Amino acid sequence: MSIQEQYRKKAAELLSSGEVKLVIGYGAGTTPDRRRPLFVRSADETSKLHLDAACEANLSGYLVTEGLLADRKKVGIFLGPEGIRSVNILASESQLDPDQIVIMGFNREAESVSALEGSNVRDFPAMLAALKEQAPGAGEQALVERIENMTPEERFTFWQAEFEKCIKCYACRQVCPMCYCRRCIVDNNQPQWVQTSSHTLGNFEWNLVRAFHLSGRCVECGGCDRACPVNIPLRLINRRMAMEVLDAYDHFSGMSPDQETVLASFKKDDPETFIL
Repeated sequence: MSIQEQYRKKAAELLSSGEVKLVIGYGAGTTPDRRRPLFVRSADETSKLHLDAACEANLSGYLVTEGLLADRKKVGIFLGPEGIRSVNILASESQLDPDQIVIMGFNREAESVSALEGSNVRDFPAMLAALKEQAPGAGEQALVERIENMTPEERFTFWQAEFEKCIKCYACRQVCPMCYCRRCIVDNNQPQWVQTSSHTLGNFEWNLVRAFHLSGRCVECGGCDRACPVNIPLRLINRRMAMEVLDAYDHFSGMSPDQETVLASFKKDDPETFIL
């Protein structure tokens, strides 16, 4: 039995038994090589679930949909490693109860997928520890190194050219599971902290403010890159911030639901090197 059939069967059992009220997974997309989120509420619908290498989207963001978990009933969800990390972060930030989440974990490997054994975020510590040991950004190391080798002036010019393409559609915000605020700072116009029009200053403000908000929280799922209609390499910014956090604090986001957020906690004996 394929992984897809195993997980269809598992989803049907969860729904039939009443253990979960909903399964969030992947359904057929507009083309054979694409998948879209699918919300399954009955065992009969589980035949529509897909699980293959095309299942790229991090579905964890749907878990913080307003009211979804308010009735304390469990929800099943298909999650890759980055999705499991996301659930841990959302739990650590008190956005959900991890005990309400039943995970059907999977790993994308080239053209195939494999199952991740476990059904709770606490079942995957070894897998997450192994992820921490991988060099951040190994898949795009050449571009990362090219940017690192630039002078500050060259790097500024590079990102200025990229940000000039931004049309302020906020697709990166909408797809990101860490952007769960009911009202974003950019939607505030009294006072207006970030200019809403698409121009050099406003684009820099938006993209840099978002990068700082994701420091120590990004799981590198790549959703922002895939969602950006003008192909700004947003993942590179978040990856660089993640490298800084890992180097400075030995913090790898999403290791457990009890992990403190790196920029929202402090100790009295922390070094005060930032004070001039």
